[in-house]
Amino acid sequence: MKVILDTNVFTLFGQGIDVFIEIDKVIKDKYEFVIPDLVLQELEKLSKKTTKDGRAARLGNMIVQERLARQKEPLVAKLLFPSKEIPLKTVQCSEKHADDAIVRIAEDDGIVATLDKGLQRRLLKNKIRVLSIQQKHFIIKE
Repeated sequence: MKVILDTNVFTLFGQGIDVFIEIDKVIKDKYEFVIPDLVLQELEKLSKKTTKDGRAARLGNMIVQERLARQKEPLVAKLLFPSKEIPLKTVQCSEKHADDAIVRIAEDDGIVATLDKGLQRRLLKNKIRVLSIQQKHFIIKE
């Protein structure tokens, strides 16, 4: 199963919520994290803003980039972080909008972590499960 991460989810790190740990508490099946390249681009752009969301996005971006860098050095990562850490998989997308890419990727055994209510409605309409935040914990909407 794929857990596709939307840009806004990474701002939760700014609220003290570890997205990866909280998602792992909810998903019981074997899964992988998938981040469309468009989401990484949006996150980078958002992290340059001086707003509260911009600062939160900067923190989220730093955490993602650190994890991606660790994955390139698997031996170092295994020695420094021996616990179960689900790898992040980045996916190149041909779509112009991140939401379109997220929907396409999720159609093939995916669940999407997003705070975007419009995207949540679109996903649920297409019978794609959604991970949403409620009281600092993720819940699954079907």
